[in-house]
Amino acid sequence: MPHVVVRITSPRPPAEVLADMADFSHAPEWDPSVVSATRLDTGPLRVASRFDLVVRSARRVTPLRYEVTELDEQHAILTARTATLESIDTLSVESQGHGTVFTYDARLTLLGIWRVFNPVLAVMFRSLASRAEAGIRHRLS
Repeated sequence: MPHVVVRITSPRPPAEVLADMADFSHAPEWDPSVVSATRLDTGPLRVASRFDLVVRSARRVTPLRYEVTELDEQHAILTARTATLESIDTLSVESQGHGTVFTYDARLTLLGIWRVFNPVLAVMFRSLASRAEAGIRHRLS
């Protein structure tokens, strides 16, 4: 299963960091693999908030519908599932001095007969994740 964990220190307060990063409608601003993102509801972010993302990997474009499945003051979990792929993104914040340590834990799993390609996906995912990490660092600075 492809898995990437990124830890970034930000001068911004924890609540602000979590609210910003858990709102996946902003994902194209920090993740170059996200072609587009649309929030499907309005109001404050909450459990059951949903986002439609279009993600590009190599020459393939994949639509993913993410849903906030857990949310509190210190973490959010967003999950997307298709017939062939599951993505679980866990975002967490902790205070550090006058700023925040932000942790982004992303897990992708190919499902069904496609599971045998998880090692190939892991290599591609690491490359995409390193570009997203740079975008997150820039956004949270």
